[in-house]
Amino acid sequence: MAKLQVRHELKKTPPRRKPKLSEINELTLAVFIIKKENSLKLRETINQLGGKILSEVKAKGVSRSSAFEALNMGAHEMAVFFAVARVEDVKDFMQFISEKFELSLPGNGKGFTIDIDGYLGAKALFIE
Repeated sequence: MAKLQVRHELKKTPPRRKPKLSEINELTLAVFIIKKENSLKLRETINQLGGKILSEVKAKGVSRSSAFEALNMGAHEMAVFFAVARVEDVKDFMQFISEKFELSLPGNGKGFTIDIDGYLGAKALFIE
């Protein structure tokens, strides 16, 4: 019996063009708290979506129960990401990450945004 060979062509997204300084009005700071084992995937996802990571910090998460906290049970290695995204992109940015990492489910992490002024130095990350 002859084996059927199929070639799968992967769709390639065109590279994102860095916006010009005049095209960046405001930025939003996005904060993600996720399990350490998902940190590499989150880093790649943020970069693919056009965000810029400012900092990644190691943390330790504990259960909400004080009984577990006293016994040092339920602790997880966590990672906290601070990233910036353009205000125009942040809604899609947060929705995609929240769905991909299932942040709405308990124990998978949290994500939130804070509006910031684009002239805090982070704006320079986006210009050509």
